[in-house]
Amino acid sequence: MRAGLLKETIEVWGKSLTTNEFGEETEEWTLKCTTKARLVHNGGGRVLENEEIFFSHSKTFEIRDYIQVDDYDRIVWQNKKYRILNIEPDKKQMKLTIKAELIDD
Repeated sequence: MRAGLLKETIEVWGKSLTTNEFGEETEEWTLKCTTKARLVHNGGGRVLENEEIFFSHSKTFEIRDYIQVDDYDRIVWQNKKYRILNIEPDKKQMKLTIKAELIDD
């Protein structure tokens, strides 16, 4: 992987479950790291979800393989949150290829 291709700054957010004083489990999102990534646009489309129109986007982020990323993490890029669909490691090029989709808030 060429370092010059890593032009976009992304944030990796991880979920942690905590139990409050009433015994209720709540999830909190904490920033795990900020790193550089290569961005590939995979396209998108117009989707009707829950009686509202949503414009879905699919992106592929390529990052270095030493970044700790989990399937349950979220990626924030340009103030938009993306759900990780798939992580493919490539040891030969020392990178992780992450396929993600935009989250409908």
